[in-house]
Amino acid sequence: MAARALIGFLALGLLTVQEAGAASPQWQNPPVSSKGVKPYFDSTSLHSQELPPPPAVDSLLDQRDVATVVAFQAVDAARRKEAGEDARWLFDRFEQAFGQGPIRGDARPALVTLLSRTLKQVGGPTFAAKAVHQRARPYQRMKLAQVCGRAADGVDDADADMRTSYPSGHAAYGWAVGLVLARVAPARAEALLSRAQTYAESRVVCGVHFPSDVEAGRQMATAVVAQLDRHAEFQRDLELAKAELTASPPAAASAPASASSTIPAPAK
Repeated sequence: MAARALIGFLALGLLTVQEAGAASPQWQNPPVSSKGVKPYFDSTSLHSQELPPPPAVDSLLDQRDVATVVAFQAVDAARRKEAGEDARWLFDRFEQAFGQGPIRGDARPALVTLLSRTLKQVGGPTFAAKAVHQRARPYQRMKLAQVCGRAADGVDDADADMRTSYPSGHAAYGWAVGLVLARVAPARAEALLSRAQTYAESRVVCGVHFPSDVEAGRQMATAVVAQLDRHAEFQRDLELAKAELTASPPAAASAPASASSTIPAPAK
């Protein structure tokens, strides 16, 4: 019981950091406070049912993780810039793939409510898992020349003592947004899920997550959205978002995002 209380306390602390913007993207651009947004229900314990522990340090899987992070350091400047923008923002990074105009509260309030409540739902188990596993980030374990939002000499590392690499919160958020938008606009599903994949991959490009962290974020988002698919209040909000889209279609749909990159093969 005491251990469970400690985990809950740690998760609460991490969520507080998340709300402040540290190590998490701003959902809307320009930023809008999500303080009053509530999840559909408490799913904090879901991570213990869905996620295995991260690879042990120096295990074969961990060595593959490390090699892939090193390989991703060689991406071109355009991909690195895209990854840096993915690190900062969330909803507007999916607008092109969505092709239905801006994803902002002033333009699509029902849609933003649906997405925001889903992200609160995903955040609970994701940040609780971080508190349990306490995996160091790639740049905390090795010297990387390219790390998004951080000087190469390692100063200003606000996350250094928190060890919050597993699972990736950005990846969980990105996949949650992609999965929900695909339910709102099924015709755009392929572009949206491709964008979710690229958005999650950006965390490895940035040098702040290992591939297994990103995969765990995808698993967490998928499990949460699967639960929400069976939840009446979520379904109500989903129908409201669809109706909003029908009532106010965009003037002209954007082309789908083509953000994929050629990634160098990991060192053998």
